[in-house]
Amino acid sequence: MQQNTRTTSVMIREAGLKDLSEMQRLERVCFDVEAFSKFQLRYLVTTPTGISLAAEIDGKFAGFIIGIINRNRYGTYGRIYTLDVDTSFRGKGTGTELTRALIDRFKTAGCEKCFLEVREDNDNAIALYHKLGFENKHIIPHYYAEGVHAIKMRKDL
Repeated sequence: MQQNTRTTSVMIREAGLKDLSEMQRLERVCFDVEAFSKFQLRYLVTTPTGISLAAEIDGKFAGFIIGIINRNRYGTYGRIYTLDVDTSFRGKGTGTELTRALIDRFKTAGCEKCFLEVREDNDNAIALYHKLGFENKHIIPHYYAEGVHAIKMRKDL
């Protein structure tokens, strides 16, 4: 007897102001007190050097990622500000696809490196970033709150 298997495909698209309500909802789900406010998300989505991408699965908003391209005397680099995946869509490759798509955009824009910060106790996110080639650089003490540290990570592009 043959079983029907269904693979879920993640569709990545540009995110914009029309997605702000869903983005804010997911920010609160994923980060609670550390979540970006609606004002902060609006700023990140509309900043000229920003890249905002959304993931849809079966027509539903499954997650998003926001990064910014920065240029300074040391070169051009990308920074991932937030990656959010709805709990019902985790484990389906959504975070991986969003991160890969953003990294591709960074490369196209001439970025040589990509940076991010992640809570040191966020094992799933850390595993995802390691799988994608990010390396731990150092701990940033009390980054999120008193006693809540971040790991600064970097990937050469």
